[in-house]
Amino acid sequence: MAIQASKPNSRVFLLLGIVLAALAFGGVLFALRQSGGGQSLDIIVTKGNIPAGTAITADMVTSASVPTTAVPADAYTAASSVVGKTTTVAVAQNTPLVPAFFSAPPLTAATTNSTTGAPVSVETQITKGFVALAIPTASGIPPIDGTLTPAQTSTLGGELVSVGYYIQPGDHIDILVDTGAPTVGTRFAFQDIPVLRVGTSSSAANSTPNVLIVEVARSQAALLTQLVTAPGHPFVAKYVLRPQSEWGKMAPDGSSYTPNYEASKGPAVPAPGDTTTSPSDIESLFGH
Repeated sequence: MAIQASKPNSRVFLLLGIVLAALAFGGVLFALRQSGGGQSLDIIVTKGNIPAGTAITADMVTSASVPTTAVPADAYTAASSVVGKTTTVAVAQNTPLVPAFFSAPPLTAATTNSTTGAPVSVETQITKGFVALAIPTASGIPPIDGTLTPAQTSTLGGELVSVGYYIQPGDHIDILVDTGAPTVGTRFAFQDIPVLRVGTSSSAANSTPNVLIVEVARSQAALLTQLVTAPGHPFVAKYVLRPQSEWGKMAPDGSSYTPNYEASKGPAVPAPGDTTTSPSDIESLFGH
């Protein structure tokens, strides 16, 4: 009779791993409290692991006193600010909750124009002093002086203007405008605009988005409306996605948002390293 090799008890190792993880977390908290000089802030953290796509309920979060040196600048301080929000990423246990973990569901005709269902509200997501505003995914507004060629006009469709329709709820966008005559060029205008919803006039699941619901300061709402609706210059040339590392800051209690305007920066365009080919070059090689 063959003798089976002894196997380790996986349950023992699992329990040992949990104990070691708890001890390590306790040590981290102790070290942070020591380094915080006694100053701490009550913020909202997760009670357990939360999968992506989960709607937060009150029993999933708790308040924890954390040293101020370890508190994220935009951490939530009130449970009411996160309850009802939906996670876009998996969030581990004891993680401070910040706006980057959440986004809103898409806005479609099925949820806004349907007579059988209640409309989806966005008013609870709007920051104090800001308003929600619908803007088109496509520019489609040529200047009144007709300076655009057909090729240029073709770049004003939604796919090319709206990052190939990869703009999603929870993203932040900047707006590039064509300045037109007399100083023809392209420049950034509005920046760091949060996207609350991405929608379409069709209820079909695979329909093309044609509207973005964005959040802007009340003082800028009329300016943005003029930009996207009035013919002439300047007009919207592109929406661009901005990296999360360059988002502005939300107040800890969710009561205000400070957009982050970035100056144009980065490496200069390198000088071309190849030579220009001319018709005479082709003629010398292949001519008769």
